[in-house]
Amino acid sequence: MSQLNLANNLAVHGYDVVAYFDNTPKVGDPALSVEHGGAVYYFANADNKQRFEANPAQFVPAYGGWCAYAMSEGKQFDIDPRSFKIVNGRLHLFYDGVGGRTIDFWNESEVDRIKKAEAVWQNN
Repeated sequence: MSQLNLANNLAVHGYDVVAYFDNTPKVGDPALSVEHGGAVYYFANADNKQRFEANPAQFVPAYGGWCAYAMSEGKQFDIDPRSFKIVNGRLHLFYDGVGGRTIDFWNESEVDRIKKAEAVWQNN
């Protein structure tokens, strides 16, 4: 499995990972970017960029930015950056498209899904 879900080294399709924690996903600005852990992150404003730089581990998405539900199934699916949930202080992203909204399947058994996804990710 690939460690990070990236397109041209860009994380989360260019969305601002800090903005998710304010419950307002926003597309970031390439002029406000930071490289971290092999990925480039864009930010919607300078404040969010500074927050990320101060503590990147707080904002980096779970499971390398892959769909959390798919990870719980031992798979890697791309995400819809507008489909997300903050769980235990971590950003979880989900696929939303043909086949349904995976966040709905995740929510049916979140505690179990987290355990499964964590096990898959740790053995990755």
